[in-house]
Amino acid sequence: MMSDRFFHFGSYRPTPAQELLLQASLLKEKAALTAWEQWRSSVDIEVLDAESYVLLPQLYQNLLAHGVEDPHMARLKGIYRRNWCANQLQIKALTTLLSHLKSGGIEVIVLGDVALSHIENYRSISTSLHFLVRAAEIENTIQRLTGVNWHISPALAQTPIHLQDVQKHSLYLQGHLFWAIPQDYTDEEVWHYATPNRDDLPGWRLSPTDQFLHGCARTFFKSSSPQIYGIADAIMLIRKSGNDLDWMRLITQAQRYQLILPVRNMLILLHKVFQYSAPSWVLPALCQMPIAQAEWLNYQVLASDQRSWVRSTIAQSLYPLSHLETQLLQLRHRPFPGRQVLKSLLKPKKSAL
Repeated sequence: MMSDRFFHFGSYRPTPAQELLLQASLLKEKAALTAWEQWRSSVDIEVLDAESYVLLPQLYQNLLAHGVEDPHMARLKGIYRRNWCANQLQIKALTTLLSHLKSGGIEVIVLGDVALSHIENYRSISTSLHFLVRAAEIENTIQRLTGVNWHISPALAQTPIHLQDVQKHSLYLQGHLFWAIPQDYTDEEVWHYATPNRDDLPGWRLSPTDQFLHGCARTFFKSSSPQIYGIADAIMLIRKSGNDLDWMRLITQAQRYQLILPVRNMLILLHKVFQYSAPSWVLPALCQMPIAQAEWLNYQVLASDQRSWVRSTIAQSLYPLSHLETQLLQLRHRPFPGRQVLKSLLKPKKSAL
């Protein structure tokens, strides 16, 4: 049993209505039906927040599986069908693009919403694409994408690199997923544990452990608006992965990547919303780990952590330098006078030892 002392939240948490929607969409039998009745009577289904709307296809599938008959089912069915069609078009475009990059010798790990497309029709996937390639292949990848009418967005200092096509569709490209020294080892770990996509989709997807870590980071990053589907993604990933989710590696890497707070928050919310419990040793281990100052700054923190404000304030003084470094790194991939000089200055120095 988890101790009640863990159940404290910071500025991020779902609303009561959002919790009911999550339960109605993803729980089973009586729990799902009770949540559905309570949610339906507490909201206007015609006027929903964008985060809740994304879960309606999954809500429809769950209600259909439980034999629910309700006037709202017709509307939910229409949303589900539109979602299915849009997802098929997106996956078709993704397949073409991945095949083009693979023909140029570039391997891609698909990130973001599309990475969950192997969970059939689970929810709407984003119209933007997110790719991870090896850092040494960034410029080659940009050249290949440019050849099929993608171009780098004019906005500077974007991490990941933002590209658009003529229809203004977005593609985000990055060479690193997590940041930890030595960076080359961190990157290689991600690729080592990655698994091939299903047969009809070229490229790779993250291991369940890395996908869970990445999902936690996306959900609780401070600059992001609350996204309840991040919580839904986490429980679906756990169910789908089963024993493939390596809990020991997860907490070890959470510490290396400074993701202790996001993982803690996610596990607490999964227990609160879905009554899901990770192995009994996982959360206590995470709660005993020291947290770096930068992590306090980057992520939504637990209300029970009294030192968070002080630590975040201290870490804030480090942010301008980090922001400047990000801007300089992004300029490497944009044409401007002195680009070669900047690239040589930013090149990692070899040790004299």
